[in-house]
Amino acid sequence: MFNASKVKNSTLIGVELNLISLLFSSIAPILNKFALVSLNPIIGGFFTSFFAMLLTGGVVVAQAHRIAIIKNPWFFLLGATNAMGVLLQYVALSLLSPVTVTLIARIYLVYVFFLGWLFLKEGLQAWDYVAIITCIAGSILVSGGRAQVDSAWGLLCAFLYPFMYAANNVIAKALVKDTASSTTLFYNHLVSAVVLLVCTFFTPQVWQGLSARAIAFNFGGALCNGFMSLLLFYTSLKFITAGHANIVRALGPLIVIAYSAFFFPISITPSIVGGAILLIIATAIVTTKHQN
Repeated sequence: MFNASKVKNSTLIGVELNLISLLFSSIAPILNKFALVSLNPIIGGFFTSFFAMLLTGGVVVAQAHRIAIIKNPWFFLLGATNAMGVLLQYVALSLLSPVTVTLIARIYLVYVFFLGWLFLKEGLQAWDYVAIITCIAGSILVSGGRAQVDSAWGLLCAFLYPFMYAANNVIAKALVKDTASSTTLFYNHLVSAVVLLVCTFFTPQVWQGLSARAIAFNFGGALCNGFMSLLLFYTSLKFITAGHANIVRALGPLIVIAYSAFFFPISITPSIVGGAILLIIATAIVTTKHQN
């Protein structure tokens, strides 16, 4: 009885950390969209990883007074997948609206459950399948009439970047078992920043058009998503599986739509309301049925 109660409390902590993480991560697409007015996607991705690395490094130093030297090769793959995810996301945002990109990215749920099953051997219970189907159905309803295809290349990047983030989060799930969340996140951004910086050397005129305003928006996106959101998310992985954590994050499109309403015209339709209800149900399933 005590063990069952302890498990449920741990699950609740993981869900709560994810919900708080969402409040931070959902504002990032809006800020990054504004930053891309004068930033190349590669530079935008580099600054995002660089700023997040500095912020996370400060946390590591505050906690342990030094940054441990990590030689595990999986940390390089962790950072590489983050770099590709950040770059593809910026390309998608430069061609599509933040709401469209966020809604398409719900395919991430399928990616992370598949990768979690394949590499982490995370099994699925009957209620998990219900939650997945409910989540996908809700995402489709929410995206009804909004996921307009402005660019085929942007659409492709919008479908690809969630896979990179799914791979990144599955790798992180394995690494945080033996390494502090802040240290894992620091190396994630360090490697990502280096990879994206190298990419700038092969892209002509990539540094042109920089502005303090764009960099400020980029810093805000890095603070909200690359630092606060991911730190909370990585910590939550100590309490719940990667698959369950990302079911909870299905509420992301709703929060992005709410934020976007302040900057872009958003109409609340029956489709969006119905989808919102399904996404909330999916989150409730994870919270209440996890260990039943």
